Amino acid sequence: MCLVFKKVLAILSFVLIVWSGGCVNIAPHSDSHLEHSAGTHSNHNHEKSSSTIHVHNQWIRAVPPVSHTSAAYMTLMNNGSIDDQLIGVATSIAKVAEIHNVKKENGMMSMYPVEFVVLPSRETVEIKPGGFHVMLIGLKKALKVGEEVELMLHFKNTGKLKIKVPVREGMSMKHKMPMKHKMPMKHKMNINQ
Repeated sequence: MCLVFKKVLAILSFVLIVWSGGCVNIAPHSDSHLEHSAGTHSNHNHEKSSSTIHVHNQWIRAVPPVSHTSAAYMTLMNNGSIDDQLIGVATSIAKVAEIHNVKKENGMMSMYPVEFVVLPSRETVEIKPGGFHVMLIGLKKALKVGEEVELMLHFKNTGKLKIKVPVREGMSMKHKMPMKHKMPMKHKMNINQ
């Protein structure tokens, strides 16, 4: 009976991750930017950047210890003069980190892996609940609110960018909707980078 309860709780927490779109408590945006140039470095927990890509409001959803899946969210700003793509994410806290998106088909929401997220030049893209997001599958440990997790973002043109991401509570869902999930795609990335 206990095993069945744990499985049901894990499934419910997974559904909560996916269906909390738009009703999540995200830290307020700061106007200060972190720049890396010619050896200068500033350390802000909420912002990180390369010379062209800025990452803001990054966070990972806290989930119950029985859940082995969570999701990461962030805002990506491409300040470069050419389009770029987020092509992968790596972390040591999960067996698999995949970029996913959500779409509605036949009255049912469907989550599926994608190869990349386009980051148009001089634009901002939200990696958020209910849209593009980073699935962390096969968590290697329970994530505690307040701790920070390291993610390595891989961009087609910009290269790699290591960020620290705080674990935060998400707010409860506004509505309950049916959800189906497509199988994870095979990864070409080493998660221990």
